[in-house]
Amino acid sequence: MNWARAVAVVLVLGATTAWGATLTWDADSAPDLAGYRVYQCSQQPCTKSSGTASLLATLGTVTSFNIGTPSATQYYFITAYDFSNNESSPSNLATFTPAGAPPPVALPAIGASPTSLSFTATQGATPATQTLSISNTGGGTLSWTASDNAAWLSLSSASGTGNGAVTLTATTGTLAAGSYSGTVTLNAAGASPITVPVTLTVATAPVQPAIGASPTHLSFVATQGGASPSAQTLNISNTGGGTLSWTASDNAAWLSLSSASGTGNGALTLSATAGTLTVGSHSTTVTLNAAGASSVTVPVTFNITAAPPTSAAPSAPPNSTAESKRTPHQRRTVKPVWDSDRGSSSCKIVQRG
Repeated sequence: MNWARAVAVVLVLGATTAWGATLTWDADSAPDLAGYRVYQCSQQPCTKSSGTASLLATLGTVTSFNIGTPSATQYYFITAYDFSNNESSPSNLATFTPAGAPPPVALPAIGASPTSLSFTATQGATPATQTLSISNTGGGTLSWTASDNAAWLSLSSASGTGNGAVTLTATTGTLAAGSYSGTVTLNAAGASPITVPVTLTVATAPVQPAIGASPTHLSFVATQGGASPSAQTLNISNTGGGTLSWTASDNAAWLSLSSASGTGNGALTLSATAGTLTVGSHSTTVTLNAAGASSVTVPVTFNITAAPPTSAAPSAPPNSTAESKRTPHQRRTVKPVWDSDRGSSSCKIVQRG
């Protein structure tokens, strides 16, 4: 017999004036059946787990039991047991109400759905919330409270009346990878408490991609108004895990990139154009971004130097014009001249060709 299952009996309550009330049930056909146990409750819920049920009788394989004539309303159920004293789950509930007695007060009972909850997340992540539905499966009015015993678990509400729902949130925070257990306990006046197991499985977080850039700084030099400098290469690599899908951008009109995006390891060609830039140092950055990775900025400088001054032709020495006109074959002679008015003489140079 599968002793985890409910006992396959039908509990019937009959009463006569002379003999009182009698419980009867269908016999169980299990070959290892040893007998039955009869339990009695004076209130609901009538269960062993709630502590309201007391053992009334332990029987053999008979299929009836006389309960006499109780003066107040009573509740009964039976279980089957084998020769190893394994006990089945309870049968259906039978109620005895004596003549003239007021009808029994229907007590509330807590229903919870689902009966267990499970969360799964990676380290540092928060899984989706889950809902625990609460219902009154008995009578009367159900005024319930809810509590948990795990620091990583929180409830949207701590109490309610009648049917309701509680949203459960699990937070991994700094939890290490592994499995964690907690419970949500539901209580209500007149009802048996309900515990709902909750598990949280934390998986090791995957290694995120990381951007590597080499070199970490680039510098261009050019002469004002002159030719643009040679292009340079910026190498990009994934120094983390996963897949690196990167984008690249700059914020200078004088700088251009060969590509704006890529996947995995790659290279960018940077070209600087002097154009009409003034003499001095000009700065910008190349910014690299990727999902799941910290951005990286690479400084770029462009130094523009002044053009050298233009060389001028050397000036001619005094009287060089007349001298330069003399041919190699020309001769010069000195001829004395007498000035009769002044009574003096002077020299005169005569050039002969």
